[in-house]
Amino acid sequence: MSETVESTTLTQEQANELVVEHRGWAESIARSVARAWNMDFEMDGLDGAAMEALIFCSRRFNPDMGVPFKGYARRRIHEASTEAARKSRSWNTGMIGKTPSKQKALEISAQLLDIFPELRDGQLPFMDDDDDYSSSSMRNAVRGLLTGASLLMARQESHSEIPDDILDFKKLLEILARLEIVHQLIIWKAYWEGDSLRGIATEWETDELNVMREHKVIMEFLHRAMVKRGIAEKPKIRPGLRNVALSLKRAKNDGPFSDFVEGRRTEK
Repeated sequence: MSETVESTTLTQEQANELVVEHRGWAESIARSVARAWNMDFEMDGLDGAAMEALIFCSRRFNPDMGVPFKGYARRRIHEASTEAARKSRSWNTGMIGKTPSKQKALEISAQLLDIFPELRDGQLPFMDDDDDYSSSSMRNAVRGLLTGASLLMARQESHSEIPDDILDFKKLLEILARLEIVHQLIIWKAYWEGDSLRGIATEWETDELNVMREHKVIMEFLHRAMVKRGIAEKPKIRPGLRNVALSLKRAKNDGPFSDFVEGRRTEK
């Protein structure tokens, strides 16, 4: 009798490591396609398409297939970059054709640029002034971006009728509902309502750095919780936002994600 070996994809942590490791390689493919089309790989969106394809492949890569990751992902990344070039060319000639999936990807990219404006200057978010831009700091920054993209994708797919999507969204809500109210509101305002971190700071009449640092801590928690399937200690409120948190508690407001879990909120 022959044994049947169950093939499995990588864990989220392992998939994220693949993205970090192969990011430069994927961008080199996008650059090559851009040169062939006489385009700018960043301005024309080829870098975003390549990164999206890289993330897609990392989530579905199965080592049991016996195929190296680059061999598995190269064609999809090249096709995604080529499609982005074709789409950019059609925009420039006034022949815009947007499929729903491509439109969603563009929306996520645009929203990430709104949340992390430093990306427009070629800088990674989640990097403090005292960070040494070591491989670990860069890795943490990329993980933060991946977590942010996951939140935006979850927001887009919250109305999905696919059972797996519904289950994943429910699990995410349960993780978010564990957060302190002020932390829930930062995620809600940034990823559900589209506010910038600077706008949130202005609304709460606090320094922008307070919100940025709090946001960084929340994203680190969410990454750990997603990797460990919800098992992670929720972050404490930092001193810079304690007054805001106290005001919210005095107002007896519940967090938006707690409302979802308790059934007090239905719109997504």
